[in-house]
Amino acid sequence: MSHKHTEGPEALMPPLYFVALLLVATPLMDFVTSILPLRTGDIEWRFASVGLLSGFLLTPLLGVALAMAVAHIATHRRFQRVMAVLNLAIAAIFVVLLLFFLLDIFQLRSAVEPEAAEAFAGAASKAVIKHASFIVALGMLGWGGLRVSRWSVPEPRRKQAAVIVGG
Repeated sequence: MSHKHTEGPEALMPPLYFVALLLVATPLMDFVTSILPLRTGDIEWRFASVGLLSGFLLTPLLGVALAMAVAHIATHRRFQRVMAVLNLAIAAIFVVLLLFFLLDIFQLRSAVEPEAAEAFAGAASKAVIKHASFIVALGMLGWGGLRVSRWSVPEPRRKQAAVIVGG
């Protein structure tokens, strides 16, 4: 019984994909469990949750970038294209989320006590910058992934030398 063993850089692809998955899934699980129970009708809860989410975005972004890099190196073009489309879709969802967050900021601003106004403005500004940066980075990964996966030409495979036995 023969087993095919992957050697060289290909042997690292599955564990790198798994690390990428962990970088995305672990912070998302932590975030979701920290905002439960959901109270979407409560503007203060929404502001706090979206603000908290901004602190969880970098690690999943690193996981996505790692998965995109591994897919590119391994020439997994179909997976790279799927990831690129997902990145663009998630970036679009985050644009909508950011717009609603901005509306919540403007509504809450008048309800904030004067002594807390500076802290509120600082927290809101940091969250907006983090969300906007995440959107730009995810969009860049999406467009770049589409461009590379769709229009790149795979390297031609070298023909293997034929071994001639006989005399």
